[in-house]
Amino acid sequence: MERSAMSMTGVGFAAGSCEVGDVRVEVRSVNGRTLSIKTRLASGCAGFEASIEELVRERLRRGSVAVVVERQAGAPAGPDRTVMHAAAATLRSIAEELRLSPPSLADVLQFVGPLRNEAVVSRPCPPGLRRLLEGALSELERVRAADGLGTVRALETWFAEFEGHVRAAAARAPAVVEAYRERLLQRAQEFVAKHVSQPVEAADVVREVAVFADRVDVAEELQRLQQHLAEIRSVVVRGGEVGRRLEFLLQELLRETNTLGAKSPDTTLAHTVVAMKACIERCKEQVANLE
Repeated sequence: MERSAMSMTGVGFAAGSCEVGDVRVEVRSVNGRTLSIKTRLASGCAGFEASIEELVRERLRRGSVAVVVERQAGAPAGPDRTVMHAAAATLRSIAEELRLSPPSLADVLQFVGPLRNEAVVSRPCPPGLRRLLEGALSELERVRAADGLGTVRALETWFAEFEGHVRAAAARAPAVVEAYRERLLQRAQEFVAKHVSQPVEAADVVREVAVFADRVDVAEELQRLQQHLAEIRSVVVRGGEVGRRLEFLLQELLRETNTLGAKSPDTTLAHTVVAMKACIERCKEQVANLE
């Protein structure tokens, strides 16, 4: 089932105990053309970056995302338990082979110390920390969904206003074409009477006037505007990853609106076109925040 349109802005938190101690997880996202992920992890979390990024990519599609894992106030930093267990197992195996006493905690700590300065290989995120990350991501998704709903409602308001302007332009357009045709015919007749000595067929004048009058006919532009608007509404209702598709459709709206303004010599229609462009700009500002 397709989810509703989601915002790219939000933040989610989770806190609790896990394999690396008592931590607080924050996942924050803002607008982004693609999905980019940055991590800032507490000591003991080295090597989890790849698995954390994979988890985020499973849940989000667009946005600039920051994942922060930090120790709770007052929580001891402590060594990485996973590393300590692996080191203890290694030392115990060696001790058995050499028939020596089992390693003590001090031996393990002494062995692990130098390893902290070595490059840490990628390793899977442990279950406890993963649960906290998933909780923070779930809260982020709830925030993004609520913000996305508000954005869609704002878009609906601007779409309705834009649609009203399109209807006004459609109602005005036939009168503009007719008035332009009448002016052209009058001027053509005046020019012929003043500058042409030979008789001119009236049908020829009317035909030429009709050709020029068709240049201000905006019926096709208005039809395409209505089609684009219908597609925009369909995309919003469908939900999911709508941001890029809406950005493209708004560009198409703007292109047709510009053509409408360029073709029309009417002042009233020119004012309507300005209002339509203002609506498109407001919509672009809202759509820029949708996933």
